[in-house]
Formats: sequence, C-alpha cells, structure tokens
Amino acid sequence: MKRNRHPSKGRSALTWRTFLVPKRGHSEAECEDALAGDPSTGRFAVADGASESYAAGEWARLLVETFVRDGCDGDWLTAPRVAWSDQVGGRAVSWYAADKFAAGGHATFLGLTIAGKQWTALAAGDANLFVLRDGGLVSSFPLETSAAFTGSPVLVRSWGDEPPWEFGLGDLQAGDTLLLATDALAQALLSAAEAGQAVGADLVTLTDVAAFTTWVEAERAAGRLRNDDVALAVIAYNP
Repeated sequence: MKRNRHPSKGRSALTWRTFLVPKRGHSEAECEDALAGDPSTGRFAVADGASESYAAGEWARLLVETFVRDGCDGDWLTAPRVAWSDQVGGRAVSWYAADKFAAGGHATFLGLTIAGKQWTALAAGDANLFVLRDGGLVSSFPLETSAAFTGSPVLVRSWGDEPPWEFGLGDLQAGDTLLLATDALAQALLSAAEAGQAVGADLVTLTDVAAFTTWVEAERAAGRLRNDDVALAVIAYNP
C-alpha cells in the first residue's frame, strides 16, 4: 500500500496526500490506478487503467503525469500516446501481446484544476471528484449516484479519437476538502451518502498508511467496497 504526503511547495492554499492500494492478492507493482498533482499549479489527476487492455497501468500513469505537467490545452493526448507506444511497444513479442498492443491501453481519467476560488475538471469514465464542506457533500463529478457505476465506463485510449469528455466546475470556500477517487471507492462513497452517512468523514482524517489499509480491508470484508485497486487523493483548500 502506498501513501504519500505532498507539501505545497510555496503555495499555502493547497496541501494534499495520496493513497494507492492494490486489489487483495495483488502487489503494489500490479496496481493499475495512478495519481499525480502539483499544488503550485493547482493541477491534480487520477486514472484507472482497464485491466483487460495492454500496459494499462503505464497508460494511466502517463495520463495523470501529462495532465499535471502540461494541462489539457490543444491536443494534449498526443504526448502520453507517443510516450506509451515508445515505452511498451517493444514488449509485444508474441502474437497475443502484439494483438493486445494493437488494441492499445485504456483508462478512465479525471483531471482537476484549482485556480483562485474555483475548481474545474474534465473526466472520461467513472473516476470521481467529491467536494466536501462542513461535513457535507457539496459536489460529486461526474457521477452523482452509486447506480451510475455500470462497469462499462467511457475510456481514454492510447490510439484513436478522444473520448466524449465531461466538464465540471464549482466554487470553493476556505476549509473545503476535495477527494479524487477511482471507481470502487467512489461508488462506495456515494452509497454511503445515499444511506445518509457523511461522505469521506473517516477518510479525511487518515494520514497513517496502516490505518488507511485497515479501513480499506474492513470495507471490503463488509461488502461495502469492491475488491479492486483503490486510489485516493485528499486535497485541502485553505487560502
């Protein structure tokens, strides 16, 4: 299980920390979720590589790193697509691997930008943003109900056309907390909200690796969290 605390590098408005937990029975190296962020630019991203696609974890990591570094102006997918092909193309030596490589890497994606007192986001698929304020849920983007998770999300692909992006925006207030989560955790959080529980209240206080791992395993054992890779970023907004 991975957890990182990221200081804000001279920008006092934003601090953040991240957690990555692989599926039960899998190693950290096999985790296909990815997170990246830079509080100095206000850009953060999360992606979930589709396991059935080729080199999905690498594709997810290239997506989040490119968004955080360059933003999403123009044809921003060109850079990660070229890098993915260069990095993983040489592995496709068997006929089976070559076929998988030809089909490409696939991932869901959500990119978040915080500027001043506003957030903007673009998303493809079921990675989700939650904005929390005073113990309540202010915004959920792009999905707003647990039933919206179908298991067949829109995917960003390493070849072909861009996906049908969804765009969101909202205002922020001092003390807000923003969560970025991949599908299994996002669905669990929305299920909790629908049951009248405070969304993410037990997560925003966790900074310890062991405590977060224990929380994930307890939720899985209780049937409230699917056994899937889990990615979570907790971003605190305090201008």
